[in-house]
Formats: sequence, C-alpha cells, structure tokens
Amino acid sequence: MSPTALIAAGGYSRSGRGRGPGLEILRLSREDPAAAPAVARLAVVDLPDPSFVLWSGDGSLLYAVLETEPTRVVAVRVSADGESAEIVADLAVQGHGGCHLAHGTDPSTLVIAQYGAGTVATVRLDEEGLPLEQIDLDDHRDHSDVAVPHPHQVIALPGTELLAVPDLGLDRVLLYHQDPEGMIDLAGEIPLRRGSGPRHLATDHESEQLHIACELSGTVATASREQATAPTPGSVARASVSAHRWSVRSMIPASGHEGDNAVSHIELADDDSLLLVANRGPDTLSLLSLTMRRPERVAEVQVGAHPRHFTQWDDLVLVAAQEGDRIDVLHRREERLETLGEPIPAPSVACLAVRP
Repeated sequence: MSPTALIAAGGYSRSGRGRGPGLEILRLSREDPAAAPAVARLAVVDLPDPSFVLWSGDGSLLYAVLETEPTRVVAVRVSADGESAEIVADLAVQGHGGCHLAHGTDPSTLVIAQYGAGTVATVRLDEEGLPLEQIDLDDHRDHSDVAVPHPHQVIALPGTELLAVPDLGLDRVLLYHQDPEGMIDLAGEIPLRRGSGPRHLATDHESEQLHIACELSGTVATASREQATAPTPGSVARASVSAHRWSVRSMIPASGHEGDNAVSHIELADDDSLLLVANRGPDTLSLLSLTMRRPERVAEVQVGAHPRHFTQWDDLVLVAAQEGDRIDVLHRREERLETLGEPIPAPSVACLAVRP
C-alpha cells in the first residue's frame, strides 16, 4: 500500500449543522500497517456547506457541490503536495440543495443530484476541466404524480452506458442514458418497496448486482440483472441500454441493533466480496459478506455520531461522523473490522475523498 494519501474532507460550515471550515485537505501517513496513520492538516478552503466532493481523474482538481440556494459547483485546484488549494471556478446551478455529483458517462460533464429541488442537473466542463455551463436539467417531479422526489446520488454503472440516480422520495432508482451532447434521458427504473427511501448504491465491476442503501427502511436491497429482453414499442428505454434490467431479489437489515436506522453510504470492497454500509441511529459501520446468495452481516463496529459518509484507503475505512465531529479510522482484515487509533477531529464532516 502507499504510505501516504491526501484526503479531501468537506463539511457543513454555514447552516444550522455547520461547525466546520468548509473544505480541508489532510495528509495521512502510515509507515506501520498495524498503527493508526499520522495526520497533517494542510490547506483549508472557506466554502459554504460542501455536501460532496469529487477528484478529477488526474487529481489536480477537486469538485465540490454546495448545499446552497442556488446549488453551486466549485472547482478547487490543489497543489501536488496538498499544501495549497484555491478556487478556480464557481458555477451556480438551477435548483437548490445539491447533495452529490459524479462524472457523467460523457467525461466532459458533471451530473449533480439536488435533494432539495428534486432535480438532476448536468454541467459542461471546459478543456481544463473547469465547470463552464449548465446544459441540462431533469425534474423528477415529471416522473411522479404524488410523491415528492429527493434524488440523492449519481453513479455511473460500469459495463453499461447508464447513470443511476437513487431517489429517496420516489422509492425508485432512475436510470439515465447520456447522449453525445451530454444531455441525459430517462432509460428505465428499478422500483423498490414503498417507504424504502433509496439513498446511495454500490455496484460490482460489471453491474451484475446493485446494492442499495435504503435510508427510510434501514435495509440493504440487492437488485440482480435480469435476462435481456427486447424493448417494447414506445418504451423509453433505448436499444443500446435495453439489455440492462434489474429487479430487487432481497432486502436485509443493515444493522443488528434495534431501533431506527437511517442508512447512509454504501460501498463494495475492492474484490466485490464484501459490502460496507454506514448506519445512522446505531452509529455503526456494518460489514456484509456477499459469498452467499444474499448479503450476510459478518461484523459491525461502533463509530462517531451520524456517520454520513465513508471512503476506503487500501485496508483502511475512513468514516465521516458528522455529529461526532470526527473521522473514525477502521482497519478491515478479510471479514473483520476494528478501530485503529483515536478518531481524527473534523467538525461537521460530511464527505471524504482520497486523491487518486
């Protein structure tokens, strides 16, 4: 493993939940694999309520979506050593309450989920990778007559041409195709039980199985790819994506603790045989084995209050405990999880990203 890593930590800074500086760059150094990493605080960028951060492919730019009104997408240029960081672009997006962003299947775009507005916005990047203009907006209210939409994440599904957007309000994962101009069109959906509240999802390397963190039901739903079928006349699905259809095969509790659980983030480990999921309420991180026909919980570790997000660095799991004002460091060894050292202080931390 690499002995050092640069970590971007975003957190609430202006709203009633805000106690942090906005955006901070940390360097973690780990000479002894059995010991907790040493932490150096490097650059700080004063930003209002960054709710998710994303590195560019080469690690020179850090994108942050701000949970403001209107939503803003900011690009920050970070030096190679992480000692300096400066805002180089700041673009307002139609809508409010931006909570997640991802690279589109068109690499010259960013796609943003806006929980508050119930919309998904697409932004064009210029040749330097800087946000240039908004080019598209899909309103999830157009896909429901009753429920109030709350799109919560955007993720590209490997092995397909699709973007997936879990919508907590609609109890569906909406699937999009992105055309050569960067515009997104609805291409299908994965329905879940009413009251599930899909928030985030994780997919294997070929998108054969999608694991969905359901915030409102406290469960993990697993959707498996179905046998390919030809699109019906008048279907919204494009011929190029009609082979990709999923249906939910199982739903299991994410935590072994009793009481309410607002499940938040979910990720697969590198070999796709293990699944990590964060539980708010129990305030734990669960480890699920995928070697059986359906996920099976094999470990669960206590972390700080309100674990909103986490990321992985080799065999470490870094957990953003928003109300605990800290980053917990966990060590994963096969099907075991254990706390490694003291938590890293981080006021109102909401999201983490390891520089590529």
